[in-house]
Amino acid sequence: MKKRILALSLAAAMVVGALASCSSEEKVVSSATEARDITLRMWGSSEDQEFMKTIADEWAAKYAAENDDVKSVTVNLEVVGEGDVAGEVMKDPSAAADVFAMATDQIKRLADAQAIYAMPDTIAADVKNLVGEANYNATVYDGKCYGYPFTVNIAQALYYDTTVFTAEDVQSLNTMLEKDIGDKKAFGISKNGYHNATWYFTGGAELFTNSDKSICTFDNDDSISVLKFVQENKDKIYIDDSSAVNLIKDGGLASWGDGSWAVQGMKAAFGDNMGVAKLPTITIDGKEMQMKCFGGVKFYAVNASSKEEEAALALVQYFTNADSQMKRYEMRQAIPTAVSLQDNPTIKEDPSVKAYAEQMAFTVVQAPVIPGGWWDDTMALFEAIYNGQITGDDIKAKVSEHVEAWKTME
Repeated sequence: MKKRILALSLAAAMVVGALASCSSEEKVVSSATEARDITLRMWGSSEDQEFMKTIADEWAAKYAAENDDVKSVTVNLEVVGEGDVAGEVMKDPSAAADVFAMATDQIKRLADAQAIYAMPDTIAADVKNLVGEANYNATVYDGKCYGYPFTVNIAQALYYDTTVFTAEDVQSLNTMLEKDIGDKKAFGISKNGYHNATWYFTGGAELFTNSDKSICTFDNDDSISVLKFVQENKDKIYIDDSSAVNLIKDGGLASWGDGSWAVQGMKAAFGDNMGVAKLPTITIDGKEMQMKCFGGVKFYAVNASSKEEEAALALVQYFTNADSQMKRYEMRQAIPTAVSLQDNPTIKEDPSVKAYAEQMAFTVVQAPVIPGGWWDDTMALFEAIYNGQITGDDIKAKVSEHVEAWKTME
């Protein structure tokens, strides 16, 4: 709403009237507030910078035009990935950006430190109306909402080469691994914790369910059998995310599991031969298990230390409205969270959106209590198993040892 500034108070008007009666040469002086310049800092991923600049410039011009007490608005964009936000903010909240894009697992650290703005009830209701209950709940910690979701954050769907695999082939990882495709690696997902957790979740494991750190079952029998399956098939399973794209382009990797943010990169890698599907099943000793992965949302939050709280909140709201989410989809193929876009025909018929929609049923929400040290520790453990440094019965024993450590990790 446009702010209107009262030029003269009633008392001032009375004084001016009195002075005017004494001398026609007396001048009236306005007490209007002088317009000011606003500068905001905003963090987002490197891949998002072009989109962010487009929307930030659009919002800045609009906000300045709609507010009489604002002369100009500048939004300075900086690169900080959604998974790195908590660590960066906690170094010094007062030196962090006013607005940042973040993932759901980052909430607890920032909320406990009161470094993130808790949305008032009226704004929280707006968030729920915009994105629906499930996406809204992904931003809630200890009963409070901490941001506006702008895209779903599903760890993997399966991107594959349609000249190598058929749509039927990619329903089963066993089929993919057993197919004669020469020296190509048949399948891959990253070795990092966000991705290798898929192997445990496929075996039915839980990780701090409902934020209860006493619940961690990565050492259950089915998850251990999945890890052994990966180790036994490592000649066909690839885990190095730093060179996966180049390997795909060179024809050495026939499929790759990656997140809902990776559509553009996968299209560039696979070209016209790209297919996309939900993750496949795995069958071990006659037992079929559907591959599962982490899921949640990415959302924009406001720094509790921001000196421009009102403008920062307005920026977040603009970045996540339905029009901006549609522009993000058009520029980045990011799957929207806005309820009003669910039936948009362009989005609804997008093969990647369909794949992630199917995978959504097989996701595990990132608990906000996952400790920062867990990610590196679980990657090191997985690499040791994949590389054969831990084998046989030692796999279960070693995973159990790490599970107990994770439960007490801060």
